[in-house]
Amino acid sequence: MNIRLKTALETTHLEHLLQSFTDEGVTDDILAELTDADLEKLGARKLGDRKRILLAFHKTPKIEGGGTILIEVKGGTLPEFSELKGTVVKTFEIGRYPVMHEEWEWVRVWGVSNGYDLGEGQRNGDFRPITKVSWYDAVKWCNAKSEHEAIEPVYHIEDSVFRKGDYGASGSKWIKRNEKANGYRLPLEAEWEWAANGGVLAIKSVTSPPQNDQTAEPKIELGDYRPFGAYFNELGIYEITSNMWEWCWDRDETGTAHRIRSENNWNKQAQQDKCQRRVSRSPDTRYSVIGFRLARNY
Repeated sequence: MNIRLKTALETTHLEHLLQSFTDEGVTDDILAELTDADLEKLGARKLGDRKRILLAFHKTPKIEGGGTILIEVKGGTLPEFSELKGTVVKTFEIGRYPVMHEEWEWVRVWGVSNGYDLGEGQRNGDFRPITKVSWYDAVKWCNAKSEHEAIEPVYHIEDSVFRKGDYGASGSKWIKRNEKANGYRLPLEAEWEWAANGGVLAIKSVTSPPQNDQTAEPKIELGDYRPFGAYFNELGIYEITSNMWEWCWDRDETGTAHRIRSENNWNKQAQQDKCQRRVSRSPDTRYSVIGFRLARNY
C-alpha cells in the first residue's frame, strides 16, 4: 500500500488524484524520482500544490523572506530593569521573521507524510505569520523541520523524537530539550527578551507601537495598525516589535503554562520602553494572535 503517497495527497487536499497516480504506477518507492513536470502531467495543475507534494517526498523549496533566515545574536546578561535580570544568554541564532504560513505548510506536509501529527493552523496569507498553533504544535514542527533538513532534532519524549501527541495543560513536562542538539527550536524566554531589546546593542526598536492596556488579555488582531514586515530592531529582527505573541520554551512558575512574549504591550516605566510584559498560556492553547519564531544554537 502506498501510505506516503496517500498521506501526501490527503494532506495537500489532492486525494482525488490518488487514482491517477495509482493508474500511472506511482508507488512510495519512486516518489523521490518524481519531477515538477511529472506531477503536472498527473493532474497537479497548481504550482503551489506541486511544491507541497515535492516537499512531502524530499525537496525543500527556497523560501523568500521566511523564518529560515536566522540572525546571530551575541550573548550577554539581561539588565537590572528586566524581571530576568542577571540571566546569562549565550550566543545563539533567531529567526529574522516569525514562521510564515507558507513555510509552516511546506514543513507540515512533509511532517505528516513522515509520522508527525500537525494541524494546519490559521492562514493569514502565505507570507504572513502562521498563528493559532499551540506550544505542542510549534515544538513538533521544529523537530519536523530539523529532520527534513537532516539535522539533529531538539525535542524528545521517552527517548524518542517528539512527533505526535498533545498532552494538555500539564503534560509538557514530559517533553525534554536536548541542549546540545543543533536542530531548530523555540527561543528561551531570556533569549527572546535579549533579542527583542537589541542584544548587546541595547537600543530600542526603530518604531514604538501604541500603548495598550497593561492588564488586558492579548486581543490584538494581526495587521490592526501597521503593515507586516515594516518594522525591525537594531539587530535586523523583523516584527519582534509586532502585533502578535510568540511562544517560548520556558514554563512559568505554575509549571503548567508556557511563556508567550510580545512587544505590543510595552512597559513605559521600564528603561527606554524595553519589552518587559510576561504572559503565560497553557501549552495546548491555540489563539489567532499566537505564533512563533525559530531559534538555533550557534
